[in-house]
Order: sequence, then structure tokens, then C-alpha cells
Amino acid sequence: MAGKLMRAVQYEGYGGGAAGLKHVEVPIPTPAKDEVLIKIEAISLNPVDWKIQSGVLRHILPRKFPFIPATDAAGEVVEVGAGVTKFKPGDKVVASLNAGAPSFKLGDKLVSKLSYFDGGALAEYGVAKEKLAAPRSSEVSAAESAGLVIAGLTALMALTQSAVDGTGPRKNILITAASGGVGHYAVQLAKLGNAHVTATCGARNVEFVKSLGADEVLDYKTPEGAALISPSGKKYDAVIHCAATFPWSVFEPNLGSNGKVIDITPGPQTMWTFAIKKLTLSKKHLVPLYMIPKAENLQFLVELVRDRKLKSVIDSKFPLSQAENAWTKFLLNPFMAAKMMQALHYEGYGGGAAGLKHVEVPVPKPGKDEILIKLEATSLNPVDWKIQKGMLRPLLPRKFPFIPATDTAGEVVEVGAGVTKFKPGNKVVASLDYLNGGGLAEFGIAKEKLAVSRPPEVSAAEGAGLIIAGLTAHMALTQSAGLKMDGTGPSKNILVTAASGGVGHYAVQLAKLGNAHVTATCGARNLDFVKGLGADEVLDYKTPEGAALISPSGKKYDAVIHCAAAFPWSVFEPNLSENGKVIDITPGLKAMWTFAVKKLTFSKKSLVPLLLVPKGENLQFLVELVRDGKLKSVIDSKFPLSKAEDAWAKSIDGHATGKVIVEQ
Repeated sequence: MAGKLMRAVQYEGYGGGAAGLKHVEVPIPTPAKDEVLIKIEAISLNPVDWKIQSGVLRHILPRKFPFIPATDAAGEVVEVGAGVTKFKPGDKVVASLNAGAPSFKLGDKLVSKLSYFDGGALAEYGVAKEKLAAPRSSEVSAAESAGLVIAGLTALMALTQSAVDGTGPRKNILITAASGGVGHYAVQLAKLGNAHVTATCGARNVEFVKSLGADEVLDYKTPEGAALISPSGKKYDAVIHCAATFPWSVFEPNLGSNGKVIDITPGPQTMWTFAIKKLTLSKKHLVPLYMIPKAENLQFLVELVRDRKLKSVIDSKFPLSQAENAWTKFLLNPFMAAKMMQALHYEGYGGGAAGLKHVEVPVPKPGKDEILIKLEATSLNPVDWKIQKGMLRPLLPRKFPFIPATDTAGEVVEVGAGVTKFKPGNKVVASLDYLNGGGLAEFGIAKEKLAVSRPPEVSAAEGAGLIIAGLTAHMALTQSAGLKMDGTGPSKNILVTAASGGVGHYAVQLAKLGNAHVTATCGARNLDFVKGLGADEVLDYKTPEGAALISPSGKKYDAVIHCAAAFPWSVFEPNLSENGKVIDITPGLKAMWTFAVKKLTFSKKSLVPLLLVPKGENLQFLVELVRDGKLKSVIDSKFPLSKAEDAWAKSIDGHATGKVIVEQ
């Protein structure tokens, strides 16, 4: 068939999702020595296929672009290369991508493998090694066999690691995402292994999972399902975890004394927990699963399908001409199955908390140099509700309706073209584009340069709280007040107003790291809290001394980090040192006027209006301080996204101690 063309689907770079797939005509490959050319009849897509496109294995796969993805296939041999003795044109075969797996025979049936490095299954023809190929019997359809391999072998390996073989004592097994590819095989195989099976899935799939043999089925959106609690009160000997990341704190109370969680898609958080459990010699532990394909295991699964002891359930079928629709169905995964997300927006200026509306909107798509984040926490700042009030009219919002807030933390689920620092599964702290907002939603888009890695020691809420508030405090102290965060500079006298608030509580701590003497103001109820942050002197702003900003020790301030409402210059000036400055983090017209007058009159004492310019390296510095226990990100209160309007009202009230957080 040399020189002839075939239809195929390929992508030309990382990212782009289904839209990045291009229908092309390319030459039909020629089988080399010990290879067979297959006319492909069925292809099975796996999450790894779109994860490779998204850049999860960047620098390893693909080896080159353009790339024709997917490897699990079944079809008919149409040509054989030199040295091939077992096959001839017309033989039906199954092809698997299990790299390095030895070949095996099942009667007159062979299981084969396309090269994981070369892909090639989203096409009319593909090449497989003879030693990893065998005839396919008529009892197993092309779709059943193509769909079986990665998912079925993963389920089998996870269960055999848990010693579920039916010969020992009965085990209690939990399978998450039990209606999915790996999950639906795991339920059936666990029952063949004489296990008691509890399973989780969405409400619409409860009956389906029961039909697979599960003894108990939980809707993962209910409180019991989210907590993974067995309806019969059983503790699990093993959890086959096929869903998105759960914190260890959810698994641990549900495990038996020697229970284990087997994570089939381990990420950094999994590896961290695995290491901790190993180092602490914990009886309860987490196992990151990396599937090692073995021919005898695949042969066992194919025999089960042939003998109708195992069902290979097909969710949907698409012709090659609509392969992008199949890609979309997999790409959106459990997070984005409906392409829609919950969010809150407002449709015009004003209205406060009552102006926020709960809506369902499309999940955004990352563009060039952007990442899509499954948001876990969003921090509210005064600027968010001030924009709603119209204080930046007509600059912001650029258009209505508008989803507010920008300070977020979560997990990367997709990357756009050009992204090199992150891949799906990475935990990040990120500032969303202030022009577009988007934080009060389930998903958000951030520029790669305004996102930083979040280590497991830093919670999503702690990370989200750092962005505007922490960066403002850092910029005020380093760029405007001249402090060095390593404490090597001369000691300065710093006043922090509204020191119990978002910016203020960071400013106190950072000033102390910068070797400053810190005087702080706050309300009477927060005096001890601010002292606990490290302030040397604390004033109740409602007392005469506090209102006058007078240092109890008589010190003059080299800099004032002014986080409160406007004060007249006449209050600041007598408390400043000879070259003292007031750094106003929320400058209004009066502040800008004072700034101009002091500039024009060459005054040594000055007012500096601070306009935050967020930088990724500064945010990374703050995250590392929190990780190392040198900076506390204090959370005043947390609200679920369903009650974000209550968080909005709390922020407007202006008496929060630390940060107000919305959790998604």
C-alpha cells in the first residue's frame, strides 16, 4: 500500500483540547520487519491520551509533532512485514499499547501493541509488532477488545495488589468513580474475587453500578458519598481510587487497621502522602499505582470477556470523522462532563451581596500561555466589592455580567499552548486576570506567569489569601519602605494601621521578618491577636492615643503602612521621622492630592500611593514563607460557593480578622 493516503486525526502542539485535533490525509504506514499493518476497526480512548496532549508528559511524549494519538485498537491485518510468520492478510487482531508487554496466544487469538511513542490509532491504519499481536476470536467484538486493555489491566493490577483473588478471607473494597473505564471493570473483578464492594458514582449511574454487582452504591454528591462512608458501617481493606484527588483525611477514618488506598492516577499530593506514610511506618497507607502490563493478565481478561464473566461496557461510539467529539467526551472528564460550571455574577453596578446571582455558565478554555484551574479556594478583597460599587467606573468591569474575585488556589486541569511550568494535576496559587475576574466559580483561567506551585504544607485557603493582601504588604514594605526580608538591613520603625485585616496582618509579620520595630493599630477585640503576630506595640484605634497614631514608646515612624480608612495628613505628619513616608494601599483623590503637593514642595516627609503590580516570584516567596512556618495566613471565615453572598457581605462589613474565603 506504499504511496497511498489514509484519513487520520492529529495535533500539532501541546494544548488545545478537541479543537486542537486536525483531520488530515497522510501516507499509510509501511510495516517494517516483524510488523503487521492493521486496518483499524475500533479504537479505545483513555485519559492518558488527552493528558499527553495537555502536556502531562512534556519532553517525553509525544516524541515529535504532528502526532496521531491513541494506541488501543482492534482490526484486520492487511499487510505483513519481512519475518512475519504468524499472520497473513485477513486475520482479525487486537492491538494494545502496553509498552514492553510480551506476546501471548489465546487459541488462535493474539493481543498486540502499537508503539506508545508513535501513537497512530486515530487513523484508518496502524502498525503493530508481530510479537505483540494475535488473532481475535469472533466472541469478542472489536470495540470490546479495544476498550479492555489499559482500563481492565489497571483494575486487575490494583485488585491483585490488594490480594483480592477469592481464595482468602472476604475483603471490603471501595471503588470510587465506579461507572468509569477502570471503575466498572474494578467492580466486576472485585466481585469475582469474592469481595464486598462499596462503590461511588453520580446519581444517574447508581443503578448501572448496582447491575455490575456492587453491594453498596453511594452518590458522591451526598454528604455520605463525599465522606466515603459505607452504608453498612464497614471499614475498607482497600480503596481502588479512580476519581479526582481526595485529601487523606477523608480516606483514613474509613480504612481498616491495615487498609490501603490505591491511587490509579497519582499526582504530587499522592506521592507526598505515600512518602509520609512510609516514613512514619503507618499501617494505613497509600499506594501510587503505575500499571505494568503483563501478557498473562491481559489473556486472563480477554478470556473473561469471551466467557461473558466480564462486561466491557461501551459508553459511546463515534466515527473517525467525529473523533473530536469522542475526545471532548473524555477530555471534559468528571470535572467538566456537562461543559458547564456553577458561578456567581452581578449584572450591573451596586446591589452588594443581594446583587450576586447564582448562575450556570460554560467552563472557560485556556488560551495561549494560560492554565485552567479547578478552583478550591477564592479569597475576597475589598477591591472586589468596590468594583461592584462602581469605584473604578468606567474601567472595571469591562462588561456585564461579571464574575468577581481574582485570588485563587486549586488544581490545574488543562493547559493552553505554550505553557511549560505546569501540567494537569499540579496544585497552584494563582491570580486570575483582574480585567476578566472569574474567581467566584468552579473553574478559572490564569496566566502561567501569575501562578506558582503550592506545596502540600500550604492549604488552598492559605494560598488564596496571600495574593492581593500578601503581595500588597510585601510591596509596601520592600519597595516603598525599603525593608529587606532577610533582616539584614537597618532596623526601622514601622506603623501598620488596621493591622488585624487582610493586608495588615501580613504587614505586621513581614515587617518583623524585615527586622523592624512594629507599632500597630486595630480594634480592642483584636489587640491580643495582633500582639500574637509579633507587633511590639498595639494601639486601640478608638482611644485618643490610637486615633492620634502616637507610639507608646515615643518613636517616630520611618514608614506607615496605611491599611485603614483615610486619615488627614495632619495626623500622620507629627508622627513621622525626618524622612518618613506614608504608604497608602487604597489611595483616593485626597491621597493623590497630598502626594502631588509633597512632590511639588520637595517635602522630606511624603505620601506614596501604592498600586500593586503582582509578580510571580514575590508570590512564590510568600508561599514558601507559609510553607516554612515563618508567615501565617490567618483565615477569618470560610463559606461554600453556594453561600458566597454571605462571604461578600462579611467582606463589605469590614471587621474581618484576616481573610474571608470562599471554598469551591
